[in-house]
Amino acid sequence: MKPTGWPKYMIEKRLKSGATAYYWNPPARDLANGFPLHREALGPDYGAAVQRANLLNEHLNAWRSGRGVVPSEQARRGYGTVAWLFEQYRRSRAFEKRVSKRSRYEYARALNRIEDIKTKTGRLVADLPVSSMTPAAVDKIYEKLQDGPRGKRVRQANLSIDIARSAWAVVYRLHSSVVPADNPWRGVLKDLKKKSKPAATREEAYALAYMLRDIGEPHLGAAALICFEWHLRPEQVVGGDICWSDWRPANRPDAVHIRHNKTGEEGWVLLEDENGEYLYPEIEKYLMALPRLGTPIVLTVGRRGPARPYSAEYAQRKVREARSSANLPSYVTLDACRHGGLTDLGDSGVTEFEGMAASMHRTPQALRTYVKHSETQRLNAARKRRRRVEANETSARVRIERQKKSQNGKKGDG
Repeated sequence: MKPTGWPKYMIEKRLKSGATAYYWNPPARDLANGFPLHREALGPDYGAAVQRANLLNEHLNAWRSGRGVVPSEQARRGYGTVAWLFEQYRRSRAFEKRVSKRSRYEYARALNRIEDIKTKTGRLVADLPVSSMTPAAVDKIYEKLQDGPRGKRVRQANLSIDIARSAWAVVYRLHSSVVPADNPWRGVLKDLKKKSKPAATREEAYALAYMLRDIGEPHLGAAALICFEWHLRPEQVVGGDICWSDWRPANRPDAVHIRHNKTGEEGWVLLEDENGEYLYPEIEKYLMALPRLGTPIVLTVGRRGPARPYSAEYAQRKVREARSSANLPSYVTLDACRHGGLTDLGDSGVTEFEGMAASMHRTPQALRTYVKHSETQRLNAARKRRRRVEANETSARVRIERQKKSQNGKKGDG
């Protein structure tokens, strides 16, 4: 006997494995009369099968009563599932406007990690209806996201949860009749005990650059210094985005023009002060000795053909080779050079607004991600505190001496 609430035209079948699978099987007479939807497999999950069968029955009843054709989007297999929600997000205007082209691949990977998780029934999360997603289900997904072949993947799991939360909010606004108002991805208790990316010191960044020059990749060495001194992202520099015409052009012979593709920020970075003193003499000396292979500063010459931008894979391989030859730590990469340059700002004692101006970050929070806490900063803080203590002690002594003189003066008058 079928349980209460069993949808019309939903049937169950026992598979060879012993599991039960559900199907929606519309009447043959309706198919003969032109109903466009045919038999559909609903999967092994009873609750999800019921929801899908009810939706298909609504389309069938509407077609029978002549209230119009079946909406192609809603009738499409997978409509209303997690995969559908993520796809709607990737097609949304919010995704196009707020997510840079550079980051879209990582966003897709983060959502794919969620979709590819298998449930206890063997079904993928991608195939689950969004209406079945609960906070408890999301907590289980988060646990599985952290499981990696080499240990816990906390950072990747946190990223997937954050992006899924945004996706749900965006698609709810567009499809509130399908996506529940309560966002199950909100409020996940995430593991935030993660190590920040290491930052290369000034000495390490220049050692990497000089070794890259010595192994025949001087332009890639320039990339390490550009990332460190001018805080450009490695993929932008290696991709050939900063050009010789950006460095001391005729209309600004005292500056270099910097563009940040991710944020759209750009501006001039002064290379000398009002007294003509060079502010970046080390990198400029390196660039002056660098052959100009084309319009971009960073290019590589292959065996055949003209100079071209580095591929990411080749650049990474050469950095590893130079790092090994220079006996540098494994964390010294082009990305670590950029992080190191930004940390160098913090070590120099710049204010937060000065740091934002130099790095062209839009918010203090974005800059704080890159400026690592260091011994130099702790030393600077201790020195400032010591100067304050000594100044207070000096002020106290002066005040006491003045009081004594004042009292002695009164005694003399008496």
